[in-house]
Amino acid sequence: MSIAIETFVLAERNLRRFAASPRAVIGTLLFPLLLMLIMLAAFSEMVTGVSGGAYIDRLAPLIVLYAAAFGAVNTGLGLFNDLRSGLIDRIRSLPVHRGAALLGRVAADLVRIVAVAALITLVAAAFGFRFRGGLAGVVGFGLIALVVGWMFLWLAVLIALRARTADGVSAALNGPLTLLLFLSTGFAPVEAFPGALQPIVRANPLSVASAAMSGLAGGGPVTGPVLWTLLWAGAVTLVAAPLAIALFGRRGR
Repeated sequence: MSIAIETFVLAERNLRRFAASPRAVIGTLLFPLLLMLIMLAAFSEMVTGVSGGAYIDRLAPLIVLYAAAFGAVNTGLGLFNDLRSGLIDRIRSLPVHRGAALLGRVAADLVRIVAVAALITLVAAAFGFRFRGGLAGVVGFGLIALVVGWMFLWLAVLIALRARTADGVSAALNGPLTLLLFLSTGFAPVEAFPGALQPIVRANPLSVASAAMSGLAGGGPVTGPVLWTLLWAGAVTLVAAPLAIALFGRRGR
């Protein structure tokens, strides 16, 4: 078989396992939806009064990014468990490409990111979220979610390959991701944060990515936020991906 077919088979297997895991589904889909509903109920009127725009237009892109970023925790845990259970070694004992198992994991999670982003966006539409930038805006919105998910996937893979315990994987990802989530302009305008935190909030990759997605959906500023998002994703990938690939290659030696 070619590496493309091998990757497809292993990606399909990972997607089936994801769908069969209530914990993974709840963490990846239901919890982000619940967070969106809670934030809308608690802060919609206040933030709308400050920013002047509908809160759902600001919040929906961040929740999509949240699902993509925190879904990487499942990526890391899944890879860690596969390594510790010996599944990766068994796959490598078969006549398949050495990298197919890793590629299958990443490909499956990219599919998951797209599916979850679509579902969250559909729910957000029930609360007034709309695309005003045409088809290009819809495509760009999805691509930004994929780019951010891609960045966090490689971080999760790298952490899983270096971690000693499953709790170590979760701790290394959950803490920083929670800080990025709450210190972002997707929840509130940057002016609502203390002055000392505002530079951090502006530079936050989730802030620039959510701004890019808001601009693509609503016709606002796009070029600057998109470029910053690509810069973040490119820089992280250039560091994390080669290290992860090298570590994964050495695991079987």
